[in-house]
Amino acid sequence: MAETRSLLEDLPKAGTDQHLASNVAAGHLALVPTWLPLDVASGPSSNSAGSGGDGISEGVISSNALAVFMPSNAAIAGPHSGADAFQGNDALINQHPTEMAGIGGNGGSGNVAIGGGDGANHAGSGGNGLFYGGLVSTEVALFAPVNTAVAAGPGATAHAEQSNNALFLQGATQIGGMGGSGGDHNVAGHGPSMSPGTALTLTGDYYAGHGGDGYFVGSMVDVSIAIFSPINIAIGAAGGSAEAHQTNNVIFDQGTVQIAGIGGNGGGFNLSSDTIFTGNHALGGGGVGSSTGSMVDVNFAYFHPINIAVPAGGTADAQQTDHVLYDQQALQLTGIAGHGGDGNLTDAHSALVDDILSFMHS
Repeated sequence: MAETRSLLEDLPKAGTDQHLASNVAAGHLALVPTWLPLDVASGPSSNSAGSGGDGISEGVISSNALAVFMPSNAAIAGPHSGADAFQGNDALINQHPTEMAGIGGNGGSGNVAIGGGDGANHAGSGGNGLFYGGLVSTEVALFAPVNTAVAAGPGATAHAEQSNNALFLQGATQIGGMGGSGGDHNVAGHGPSMSPGTALTLTGDYYAGHGGDGYFVGSMVDVSIAIFSPINIAIGAAGGSAEAHQTNNVIFDQGTVQIAGIGGNGGGFNLSSDTIFTGNHALGGGGVGSSTGSMVDVNFAYFHPINIAVPAGGTADAQQTDHVLYDQQALQLTGIAGHGGDGNLTDAHSALVDDILSFMHS
């Protein structure tokens, strides 16, 4: 059955129009109805079989995360009394957003686009990814544990122990303007109804398994702020004894991945064929990667431990152990073209040889 793709499908749409799912259709066939009279056919026709849709995004995607962890542990003993306080805290705070926009769908495999004239034939080509705007992410994490032991008076005993384990996952994954990858085993060629010996000149463009283009125009911004301020205090009044022990294990992972303007990879084992061809061949070629704008990654880590022992006529013992790991690495990729596929064939002359031999024997 004839299937004609409207040119309106290729026009950009306002707002966000993302097609993240891969188009893995197999065995599709798109034909150009060559029997239409010239006065009915309106301009060049465009045919597509198993090609990925375009992903278009316009605007700003913003993510704001705030996490506050402030555990408090206190042991306060009056005269001739005793107090014990034990506290253990385990915190996992995940502030890692993923922002993706303007991603073209992958082309399918095993598709055929057959037609003639000035239109473009697409078979298993990856869709284009277009992003205009900004991706913004901010993460703020505060970890401030407090441990206090107070022995207020003679014969008072205060013992406070606190153990804190915290893992903060910050940093964002931001991806915008990525072309879809081309499929494999696709064919873009002229119609099968053309008999040998017929002079044929095609001026359209043929695409088979071609990687989509990736375009990014705008900014990517990620700001991560981590504050770690543990406080440990032991106060022993006259005749009193105070012990405060605090252990803190903290990991701040502020790694960021920013990817923009990446062309899709070309597929493999695709065929583009015609007789006399004046247009463009593109099969298994990597897409164009283009990025215009800025990538910004700001990481701020503040570590301020406080340990105080106050023997006010008594005894005070304050012990604090801190283990901190900050990971603030960033991976930024922009404006990278896709890889070309393998095992692809462009045949622009074999059909012409068949026509010449058939004409000589006629």
